[in-house]
Amino acid sequence: MCVWRLICDGAGDAAWNMAVDEAILQSVIAGEQPPAMRVYRWAKPSVSLGRFQQKQSILNLSLCRERKVQIVQRLTGGKAVLHGHDLTLCVVAPLHCFFPAHRVLDVHLRLVHALARGFQSVGIHTRPAARADVRVLRGAHAGCFEHALPGDLTTPDGVKLVGGAQYRRAGAVMEQMSIPIEPLPDTLRGCLAPWNEPAPSPLQGIAVGELTEALVKGLADEFGIEWQLSPLSEAELKTAQRLLVKYLQG
Repeated sequence: MCVWRLICDGAGDAAWNMAVDEAILQSVIAGEQPPAMRVYRWAKPSVSLGRFQQKQSILNLSLCRERKVQIVQRLTGGKAVLHGHDLTLCVVAPLHCFFPAHRVLDVHLRLVHALARGFQSVGIHTRPAARADVRVLRGAHAGCFEHALPGDLTTPDGVKLVGGAQYRRAGAVMEQMSIPIEPLPDTLRGCLAPWNEPAPSPLQGIAVGELTEALVKGLADEFGIEWQLSPLSEAELKTAQRLLVKYLQG
């Protein structure tokens, strides 16, 4: 068994959430802290953009401003994710923790398999998407949950359960995973352009605590983890405060 930190961090603003995730990444890279998973929510309706997305190309910016929707650019890649109705997990660990997985997709699949264990224990049956229309893979869709791509975790009838994106630095992996668990806030409707209404989450009605416990156990079983409940360190909080400016400008 290896010891990982479990950080249950409540709800934060968009820029703060991203600053904290990067601060944890820096602490793991520096060897100051063991691998970690942070579990958190979003204090206000928000949109996080993938590392290479341009907000003017995929957002209805006037509508976002009018509705005071927070916008933030993630370190991780992928498509835009709507937040405020989801549970977010950020896993940060050295790459060797995912052995024998090495490639981005293989590490993602191991994480997805671990989450599938958790979903199963709360009565949600899952399957990984095996294929996607080539036009979807090449398309310019803006939102992460608009299509299930190979490796994505879905219900048997194709509803995507988890949106995940990865970033690597100095031998460490960070994967941020969004799991819709409540109805989509009306404030977010129309914020992506073009707009495609996401399917309702099949996780509605499951208590957040129950779901979190199930997912934490699934990850422990998959990776042989012994969880140590831990707050952010003082050094991580200071780093997050410093990084906050970057994400507020994003």
